[in-house]
Amino acid sequence: MRYTFKCLYLFLPMIVLIESCNSTNQTEKDYIKNLEEKNRLLEQEIIDLKNNTTNVQSVKTKKNNTNDYFTIGSTEKKVLEVMGNPTGYDDRGRFGKVLWYGLSKVRLENGKVSGFDNFDGNLKVSLEK
Repeated sequence: MRYTFKCLYLFLPMIVLIESCNSTNQTEKDYIKNLEEKNRLLEQEIIDLKNNTTNVQSVKTKKNNTNDYFTIGSTEKKVLEVMGNPTGYDDRGRFGKVLWYGLSKVRLENGKVSGFDNFDGNLKVSLEK
């Protein structure tokens, strides 16, 4: 009887280990199957985009409405029209002004935008004129 318990103590952990390896293997198979499905969908999307290159190019060349954003060189009035009232304001005298929009800021020199830090990602700014 003691021998039976010893065998049970030795084989039970091995059985549990083997079973857990089998379940991990199934999880990996499901993961690979999911990746293959995503890959198939991406390949189909690429084929669709290649077939519709004229539509893609028209989207790329579409310009934003100039009332939707400001840019380097825009006036303070333009920034206020696009962004509204700032959450904070620093007047640095002859060094210009800083308009704060959350953690983002717009630097002004001589009444025009000289730079910006779009830390919050909330500035409606464009690098194109």
